[in-house]
Formats: sequence, C-alpha cells, structure tokens
Amino acid sequence: AILRRKYEQAVEARNFTGTQLIDRNDELCILWEKSNIQEKLLKKGEEAMLARQEEIRGLKIDLSEVYRQLRVVRGSIPEVPKLVEEVVRLREQVGSVRKHTDELSRELENPKSSLRKWRKLKGEDLDSESLRVKIQELEERLNDKKESLLEKELILEEVTALSEKLRNQAID
Repeated sequence: AILRRKYEQAVEARNFTGTQLIDRNDELCILWEKSNIQEKLLKKGEEAMLARQEEIRGLKIDLSEVYRQLRVVRGSIPEVPKLVEEVVRLREQVGSVRKHTDELSRELENPKSSLRKWRKLKGEDLDSESLRVKIQELEERLNDKKESLLEKELILEEVTALSEKLRNQAID
C-alpha cells in the first residue's frame, strides 16, 4: 500500500509536471509570437525611420536651395529702387514721346497745318526733245566709261600675270 501510494503520488507529480510543462510550452509559444510581432514592428519602425531620414535629407537640400535663392533675392534688393527709378523714367519718356507723336499726327491730319504747306521750286522742265538729246549724251558717256574700264581691267590682268611670273622667277 505504501508503494501504491508513492506510485500514485509519483504519477500525480508526473501529471502535474506534465501539465505545467504543457502550460509553460504554451506560454513559450505565446512569447515567441509576441517576440516575432515585436521584431516585425521593430523592422517596420526602422524602415519608417530610414524613410523619414531620407525625407529629412531631401527637405534639408530643398531648404538649402531656398536659402540660396533667398540670398540671391536679398542681394538684388539694393538694385530694386534703382530699377523702379529707371521704370518711372522710361514711362515718362514713353509718355512724352507718345504726346509728341500725337501732336505730329494731328499736325499732319490738319489741312491748314504748316507742315502740309508746299512751295514751287524754281527752274524749268526741259521739253522732250532736249531730254532725249541729254539722255543720248549721257548714254554715250556711260559707254565711253565702260570701254575705259574694260581696257583698264585688261591692263590689270596683264600686269598681274607679269608680276606673278616675276614673283615665281624670284622664288626659283
């Protein structure tokens, strides 16, 4: 009977240890699942952090570009008053030129204007026969000049050919 009792106690202890083992195994599985979930969350967090760091780097580049543009604009600010003065001056010039143009246009459109007056020139027009004679004389002079030009061109060609010949002899 003592053996039986010890046996029953050993079986109970074994069963109790077995259930505790199963419980601990279940707890271990749950902890492994939690660990895996934590690792996935950590990995997603690291990826998100890398993405944010890349975004921050891009924004810093954009910010430096904006600062550069701001420096350029601030550098040109001292020129703005000069440019405003130049624009005002040019607008005044345009206004005065337009006013002058309008005045001249009105003068030209006015039939009694001093700009529209004309005067007869002194001298006489030649009759058609004397014009014909004058044209013939001018044509003869032109032909003589053309002949003279041709002769001079021929002489120039001959002189050029002779000078080339002499130059070639001097070189040899």
